[in-house]
Amino acid sequence: MGCCSFTRLKSSLVLLNILYMLIALVLIAVPAFAYSMNYFTSYSLIASLIAVGAFLFLFSFLGLCGALHHHQVMLFFYMVVLGLLCIVQFASSITLVAINDEQKHDILNRSWANANNVSRIEVQHAFDCCGYDQNTTDALNPATGCSDLPCCTDLYLTSEEQCYLHPENATEANSTMVGCAPCKDKIEEQFSYAVKVSGTVGLFFAFTELIGIILAIQYRNTKDPSRTLSFPGHGGFAK
Repeated sequence: MGCCSFTRLKSSLVLLNILYMLIALVLIAVPAFAYSMNYFTSYSLIASLIAVGAFLFLFSFLGLCGALHHHQVMLFFYMVVLGLLCIVQFASSITLVAINDEQKHDILNRSWANANNVSRIEVQHAFDCCGYDQNTTDALNPATGCSDLPCCTDLYLTSEEQCYLHPENATEANSTMVGCAPCKDKIEEQFSYAVKVSGTVGLFFAFTELIGIILAIQYRNTKDPSRTLSFPGHGGFAK
């Protein structure tokens, strides 16, 4: 019975860390590929994702070695780091899931105001929109690059303000609106979706990390039946 329990715990912990290593490789490979194909131009974002992937890979490798060799010290540090990650990830995920509309508006408004013109133009080209809200925010941070957008060039408009969404005939009460819509609604829709998905995925991985902690504790405290006499760093003395 003890042999079967030891083998099951070992196999479960090994498989869990292999899963983490595969996820880490995805985090490293996908951003690097996206950057090489110019899908994203934000070097800081790409570097952050690759750094997270590299850390996860090294951490998973530590857990994998600890599981394969039943190494007490490796398993101890693995449990400590995994516990900290679980707490941080759980708290972050709950924060993302609980964020309300007012907080989303504030975050996006400040992000747009602090973004440089290159980032704003990239967003405008991605969503075919002009400016953030075409109101107070754009009064403080005038939109740029709108004259190159399809929604503006199709109307043969040249200035940035002419590209704003406006009535086709200002003298008519129910005139058709023409020009480029503000980016606010499209950004908020994508941001809400990303926050929901990120929070859900984060909670799922926090749950897997909790399982990893439980497995590591039980496995660390289980005697290796194949050892008649073990050193303290490799499973403890057998009784």
